[in-house]
Amino acid sequence: MNDLVSIIMPNYNSAKYVKATIESVLAQTYTNWELLFVDDCSTDNSLEIVRAFNDDRIRILQNEKNSGAAVSRNYALREAKGRWIAFLDSDDLWEESKLTQHIAFMKNSDIAFSFTDYSVINDENELIAQFKPKKGIYDYKAILKHCAIGCSTVIYDKNQLDTVYMPENAIKREDFACWLTILRNGTKGVCLHDSLTKYRVHSNSVSSNKCKMIKYQWNVYRKLEKLNFFKSVYYMLHWGIRGLFKYR
Repeated sequence: MNDLVSIIMPNYNSAKYVKATIESVLAQTYTNWELLFVDDCSTDNSLEIVRAFNDDRIRILQNEKNSGAAVSRNYALREAKGRWIAFLDSDDLWEESKLTQHIAFMKNSDIAFSFTDYSVINDENELIAQFKPKKGIYDYKAILKHCAIGCSTVIYDKNQLDTVYMPENAIKREDFACWLTILRNGTKGVCLHDSLTKYRVHSNSVSSNKCKMIKYQWNVYRKLEKLNFFKSVYYMLHWGIRGLFKYR
């Protein structure tokens, strides 16, 4: 079906949040979707929670060994049947009009790759901040300086881009590396300025560990994008400075 949305959801030990996350998908006013839930050898009961949902649009996939989010997302991407590829992490939430608004926005303007504003919440569902990208349109160089794209807000059109996989050697930065892959060939990332996703920040999350993030970001610049040392330093400085004020 041409307008089917394939929702890509990796999972590892998200039992505390995954029920609410899937309920936010079931509540969508846009109903032509499939949810590809990929369990990465969880040791909690998150898989059992998902199996309890009685909806044949939910497809449960399982990795044979713990392999990380990039491998899990790529597994789902290989199985996806829809025209539209949407990403939702197993601890984030969507507003009920997310797919309806976002797909209409992309269709009306013939957009291949798009994302939205989002709210930032903590483990207790308390609002921390609102994130609104400053620009409406982003190109490759702009995203190198500052990634304004929240993974759980993204949708791309497979009819225009084909299937775009996440680089599995972009440690903890596979989503950022994927957006660069899309934008590198001239595609623009267009922002729908409406907060349609709630992005959860954990106290022990990768994004809260700045030292590790610097290492992972540098890996993308040098090893994946093949930037020289000086360009890598240039973009790293932009990324670091803008990151300090991201949610302010």
